[in-house]
Amino acid sequence: MRTQKKIVGLLLVLVLALAAAFSAEAAGDRKIALKADKAGKGASGTAVIRDKGGDQKEVTITAKGLKPNSVYTVWLVNMKPKMDMAGLGEGDYSVKSDDKGNASYSATIGSADLSKWQLIELAYHPSGDPKNMKELMNTALIGKIRK
Repeated sequence: MRTQKKIVGLLLVLVLALAAAFSAEAAGDRKIALKADKAGKGASGTAVIRDKGGDQKEVTITAKGLKPNSVYTVWLVNMKPKMDMAGLGEGDYSVKSDDKGNASYSATIGSADLSKWQLIELAYHPSGDPKNMKELMNTALIGKIRK
């Protein structure tokens, strides 16, 4: 009897875990793994794209393993047919990591605008100036929006 209760309990936990995992997909959420690039050794992150309604998407980025207390900017990038990029969000598209190297960033973009892009990147700005365009090639994290 005890074994039967344990099995039922484990099955219930498994079903709930699977339901939680699939609920994000069912709600229209899409997760993109952000992998370390040359300026982000040891870093990782996730970009979650969520329907916000009215043809709008919310992109939320969480990252860890970044350089502590450092400035990063968030970019949408195309490599083909030609290299092109645009900042994601408003202002200077920047986020500062905390003293442990963690950062989070959120922005809203139109669905049609987002669908034009192939990649999402976080660029590291060692100078601390997010407007320093010479530092855009210091890619810390990168993820594929389109496969």
